[in-house]
Amino acid sequence: MERHTRLYGLQHLRFVAAFAVLAHHILEEASGSPLAHIFPTMQRVGACGVDIFFVISGLVMWHTTRGFSSQASARRFFARRFTRIMPPYWACLAIVVALSWSGIAYRHVQLSAVGLSESVLLLPPTTSGGLVLGVAWTLVYEFYFYLICTAALCLPWHRYRVVLIAALLAGVPVALDVAGATAQGHYYGNPIVLEFLGGIFLGMASARLPESGLRLKWIVSMTCVALFWWAALASPTEATSGLPFSFRWWAWGIPATLLVAAFAQSVDSGGRAGRALTVLGNASYVLYLTHGFFMILFAKAIKSGAFHHALSLYVAACCVAGMAVMFALGVHLYIEKPVLGWFEGKRSRIRQSVLTS
Repeated sequence: MERHTRLYGLQHLRFVAAFAVLAHHILEEASGSPLAHIFPTMQRVGACGVDIFFVISGLVMWHTTRGFSSQASARRFFARRFTRIMPPYWACLAIVVALSWSGIAYRHVQLSAVGLSESVLLLPPTTSGGLVLGVAWTLVYEFYFYLICTAALCLPWHRYRVVLIAALLAGVPVALDVAGATAQGHYYGNPIVLEFLGGIFLGMASARLPESGLRLKWIVSMTCVALFWWAALASPTEATSGLPFSFRWWAWGIPATLLVAAFAQSVDSGGRAGRALTVLGNASYVLYLTHGFFMILFAKAIKSGAFHHALSLYVAACCVAGMAVMFALGVHLYIEKPVLGWFEGKRSRIRQSVLTS
């Protein structure tokens, strides 16, 4: 059982998802150059990495709570999730605010008391300026999902906690709408939250899922890539930022769930490639948060006319992707990992003092 709970395959898939989002944003920036000839489908397809993340998150929540069992502590669960996502996010948010105030970058960001408060607390945006850090829109849903899971863990009926999670995901938006918080209710009522439930249902079925061989993984992966491309091609809108949510939750949600299912039972092969992908998967959250800084530099280079040939533009795009990955890896290894270790050690000391007091 231990080999499954480590979820090595999902760590690899996390990096793939983060890199897909990175490629999506690089292609969007590159399309601003007259030298680029990038079809809208190619620009938008990488956004499916977010959907893969959401399904993975649901599955990981199932495993970290042992199936939302009676032994899972709501306080410990929330503390671990909070310290996992908030400190890196707040650090990146502070950098964006500082750059915006100084006028160096992010001049388009509208800084208001309400907008900053919503961004700091990861609440649904109610101002026209939206969230200060653009990629945080997914973290609003992630944090909302953590709160829903925490609430379910606080309830005594552990056998029905998955049903309670589904009921809360459906009921909270309705309750907010009735209470007059229409904007928040509409935001949380986005059908994309069903992708979290897809991950939970994978967790429930994980004991019955066969261990995927390399051939099966390739078949499922290629099938899912084809489905992702089909959905990007069949998008009802021309927007390159992604798909309309009413279409996205199933057009990308279903292949994302199939892809995660194929990698859910992977084991560590012990090879160098597997170890490297595991480390990169651990750095995927930092990559997701920080790659926007490199997009700013890339966009400025394009606007300054630094590229005179299409080849130089595409080479620069590859270099930007490589720099973003290496930067995220360095931040993870030398900042994020030690900080998370400190938090974990502090929690262990607190639990030990409680047990011995």
